[in-house]
Amino acid sequence: MTRVGFHDTTIDHVVRESGVSRATLYRWFGNRDGLMLALLRHMAGPYLERSGKIAVGLGPIEDRLEQVIAGGIESICNTPWIHKVAKDGLLHDDFSIFLAAHKSITGAVVGRMLEGAMASGEWTPPDDLDRLTEWLLHQMLVLGGEDYDDPLEIRRRVAIYVMPVLGLPGMGGGGGPGDVAARLERIERKIDGLGG
Repeated sequence: MTRVGFHDTTIDHVVRESGVSRATLYRWFGNRDGLMLALLRHMAGPYLERSGKIAVGLGPIEDRLEQVIAGGIESICNTPWIHKVAKDGLLHDDFSIFLAAHKSITGAVVGRMLEGAMASGEWTPPDDLDRLTEWLLHQMLVLGGEDYDDPLEIRRRVAIYVMPVLGLPGMGGGGGPGDVAARLERIERKIDGLGG
């Protein structure tokens, strides 16, 4: 995969490299897309382990969720061929496979965290939860397609552009005009902080 790239990897490449028969690959994965989806899920193992521990860990939900989101973006950025897919976005032929993997891997962790915050009664989503989760996953792909000189920049961007929209407890959550003003003021303070 790293030699020929995600797009150019075929079932024939996998048969040659692995020694597994074509019939076995088709039986287990159905087709190339199924194989690529399974590979992406497998590669996400370390991220899932880390984010799973963060998700059930101690601390405010907004801090833990910010760590999970930033960790997912960092994972995208640190895997060159996945970073290329995110960077090319819809223009990349394999974007739909990557999006499906992203939804099933990251979407599951983030979705459980948001559902837990909602079930606790501490948070009411500012929009339909499914639509909000979809937006969040899309933002992760957009941010994952960028290049960063400093890994802390990922966390800063998540804090500024993603977290205030979620309106979680401790972030001025809620729906009233005062809450929106408080969130905007928090964003402005963070932007000012980046300049200094």
